[in-house]
Amino acid sequence: MITNNQYKDIQVMQGGGFKMLVTMEEDHTMSNTMTYSAVIVEDVARVAFIGPNKSSGTDGTYASGDVWASGTINSVHFDLSADRSAGTVTLTLPESATKHFGDAFEGIWDLVEYDPSKGSGDKYTRQMEGDVVISAGAVLQGTDTFTATIA
Repeated sequence: MITNNQYKDIQVMQGGGFKMLVTMEEDHTMSNTMTYSAVIVEDVARVAFIGPNKSSGTDGTYASGDVWASGTINSVHFDLSADRSAGTVTLTLPESATKHFGDAFEGIWDLVEYDPSKGSGDKYTRQMEGDVVISAGAVLQGTDTFTATIA
């Protein structure tokens, strides 16, 4: 569990890949029964917005054949990878996803840990949360002129 710095705002560059490493505190054990989910929503009511929709592949899991398209959605799942020995969870979104966010999108995100071994206790722990801002770019890939570096 993370007890300090549980709140982290993130900025996602529209059309750029996003990656964030979350490190759990040293005394937190990540057992093999624990699983994770991290999502972006516009607000807690999950109001619909235009954004990236994984039309092929599994939410929360990266695969080379993932297909992202623009759509009316209620949430976007980060692709996740947990390294239990290192005590880390990596959240990613490829550029093929981030390009589908609206220019002015602002929302919230969180990372939740699920531990079914806790029986009737608290099985869900919000490890981190924050605001999300999408930053639109000015350069149009495939349209604007790119030049070689001049030495």
